[in-house]
Amino acid sequence: MAEAPQRILSQPMTQGMSRAMPSVPPLSDLRLARLVGLRLCHDISGVAGTVGNALELLDGAGGEAAELAVDAAAVLRRRLLLWRALLGGQGECALGTVLGLAAGEIAGGRASADAASLDAGIMVAEEVVPVLLTAVLLGGEALPRGGVVRLVGDAHREMAVLPEGPRAAWPPALLRAVAGAPLPNEPTGREVLPLWLAATAAAGSVRLSLAMPPGEGCAPLLLTIGE
Repeated sequence: MAEAPQRILSQPMTQGMSRAMPSVPPLSDLRLARLVGLRLCHDISGVAGTVGNALELLDGAGGEAAELAVDAAAVLRRRLLLWRALLGGQGECALGTVLGLAAGEIAGGRASADAASLDAGIMVAEEVVPVLLTAVLLGGEALPRGGVVRLVGDAHREMAVLPEGPRAAWPPALLRAVAGAPLPNEPTGREVLPLWLAATAAAGSVRLSLAMPPGEGCAPLLLTIGE
């Protein structure tokens, strides 16, 4: 009989946090918002620069520069739509729409999402959309050489996010976030997505856990909804 998977469960995000006046956000919230903004600026700044350079070349290079500008502008728009959804501005939408927002952005385009076993038309609750999107992007960060981020389960109860590819491994920051470890004093840009996942999961009543397989391999990240 196969050994049953074990779970690493998350701890309540509010444990040990001090209360603040309603009109003054806690310092940790301000720092996290700033990190998210910095990550956003980083992701779009290169594309914005390409657009600017291409437009400057329009007079001399004609159609080639125009084509470059159009392609870069499309990438810029796609990333802005993705970050809008990550920040909670998408609202309730179909699973296929959620995953479509991440197309081309998982592991820098080296990985894709596979939810073939799920109904693409099933609706994902507004508060779950940023959690699921962040988990999928983190699945891409677990694939340094590319691969596939597979999604299985039930979009209304529990979903599993499993990165599959060479040397697949979750970022250490995600493991700490799922275990409920204290926030780092000076988080880096690479820790933004794990912190954002933990924060949005707590706000959306989604419990995070890792199902540790008996053998080697990257454990599935479980999103248990409504707990």
